[in-house]
Amino acid sequence: MKVQQEGFLYMDVLASLFVMSLLCSTLFVLMMSSIQQYKKMMDEDRTLQAMILYMEEGKVTYATTGHVESEILPSVGDIRFQRIVDTKLGEIPVLTVIAYRNGEEKHRFRTYLMKYNR
Repeated sequence: MKVQQEGFLYMDVLASLFVMSLLCSTLFVLMMSSIQQYKKMMDEDRTLQAMILYMEEGKVTYATTGHVESEILPSVGDIRFQRIVDTKLGEIPVLTVIAYRNGEEKHRFRTYLMKYNR
């Protein structure tokens, strides 16, 4: 009878070890997933900040010189940017900034351009 009680005690310890190892494994997977999501969010934030900076730079250049030149295309990691000025006769010019990742368009921002007259 005493052997059976010890056997049950060992089974209880074994079951609790199994549950604890399953819990630790689950927490580890959730933690790694959270870290990967955080990295993606930081990359996206950096990309959007660079796009806004590139757009504002184009607006200032257009306001002072009347045109937007894109001699050097900036990049952030594997993201490349492009500026396009759409000018139709009689309409307000529109500046478009496009972000590409591996040749595929990811983001597109548009804004109106005004020329500063002194």
